[in-house]
Amino acid sequence: MKKIIQIIVLSIVSSAFVFGQNVIISPLSINSDADDFSSGLTLRGNEMYFTSEKPGEQKIYRAVYENNNWKILQTAGDMVNSGDQNGAPTLTPDGQYMVFASYENDVDGVGRTDLYSARKVDGKWADVQNLGVAINTEYWDSQPSLSSDGRTLYFASDRPASKSGTNIFYSKKMREGWTTAQELHSVNTDDDEMSPFIAADNKTFTMSSNRSGGEGGFDIYVAKVNSSMNTYDFKNAGSGINTGYDEHFYSIAANSDRAFFSSNKPASTDNYNIYSAVPNPYEADDVVFVHGKVTDGATDLPLGSNVSIYDLTNGELVANLNSDDVTGDYSVVLTANRNYSITAEKEGYLFYSENFNIPKEIKNSDVEKDIMLSPIKEGKTRLLIFFDFDKSSLKDESKPELARLVRFLNDNKSVKIELHGHTDSSGETDYNQKLSLDRANTVREYLHDNGIQDGRIGTKGYGESQLLLDEYSARASAMNRRVELVIMSM
Repeated sequence: MKKIIQIIVLSIVSSAFVFGQNVIISPLSINSDADDFSSGLTLRGNEMYFTSEKPGEQKIYRAVYENNNWKILQTAGDMVNSGDQNGAPTLTPDGQYMVFASYENDVDGVGRTDLYSARKVDGKWADVQNLGVAINTEYWDSQPSLSSDGRTLYFASDRPASKSGTNIFYSKKMREGWTTAQELHSVNTDDDEMSPFIAADNKTFTMSSNRSGGEGGFDIYVAKVNSSMNTYDFKNAGSGINTGYDEHFYSIAANSDRAFFSSNKPASTDNYNIYSAVPNPYEADDVVFVHGKVTDGATDLPLGSNVSIYDLTNGELVANLNSDDVTGDYSVVLTANRNYSITAEKEGYLFYSENFNIPKEIKNSDVEKDIMLSPIKEGKTRLLIFFDFDKSSLKDESKPELARLVRFLNDNKSVKIELHGHTDSSGETDYNQKLSLDRANTVREYLHDNGIQDGRIGTKGYGESQLLLDEYSARASAMNRRVELVIMSM
């Protein structure tokens, strides 16, 4: 079992008492007499990719939760099952990006078991790539877990390290690729640590270990950690979860009372099985689901597009994902009490940007944001340009959008645009007219300073004459103070 993933799922419906809670442990209906283990969940916890050795080949399967039951739909496809052994999938919350382990994969590898990535293309897993020597070695590298923003990867490896046995490593995703994997010193011991999992809150961390002091075999351990992975305290998940056999892959569904794990304890089906634990005694912090659909503004058909989200407080890119190119759906996990921008971009379309705030009290909730992209030939969009009250000078929060606008104009050199400035209804009409034109001209000057010819850019000021929301409120003022981009010619 080790040579692709070493670990896996649970058995027989039972009730367990865990630290003051009555937890129901139930085997999933997808279990077979082969090894079934490693449940990789998408955002809402109703879609699972797991590993099974039926019928004698270790492959990745897809299951969905319908009518209070798990149902296997099919394997995850030939592209992610092209190795002799394949498994341990982990996915970004939107279900569009997967990292998995494969032994003797058709794609050139580095060692005997390597980590690979795959992306959804036309509804199927494709674009399989080896993650390279920054992560993979000649040794066993497996059991990955991605953070909810897709930018940190945890995994297990038996490569030589400062601790003996199997250890947990991590890598960060940068613009130029994955960083060289580092040992997770705060977790590893001279015993074996395996099957790491980071919950959607990026704080709740689980793993399995055969260190002394447990119930026997491999046990599940849980900790709350900070951003630098200095653990507060690892605790054994206890006899309600752990047994004298091997337990692995404790994964927590976001904003849910469900967790899943694998065990080879005796059960009605042989070998490793997958179990649910309800209620999950080790809940992660609640997060905010932001989701929606990207569509063509002319045809209303779904579009696959790049979606990027920035934290406008510090200018940090917090999510970079793709909407599904069949359904147009996207979803992402964000932290409450932040101010964000969301942008969708696709070749042949004018990019769309919006500013939104997630207040502190909206935790454990959904935020729906549908996006329509206009074909360039007829496009019009609001720019995320920020000005101080009663001023036309640009604020730092405008920089990501201005850089995006420069890139768009450089990629579409025949396009000519007009910038339309608008204000809210406070102040005198003539003053607002001048202020709106000054703001449009400020954007034009920025574009000129960054290499865009003046002949491609026109400006107009509309003052308060085209209010989007005609009322006196902070929301109306924010919506009405804006600069819009209009395509004039191709």
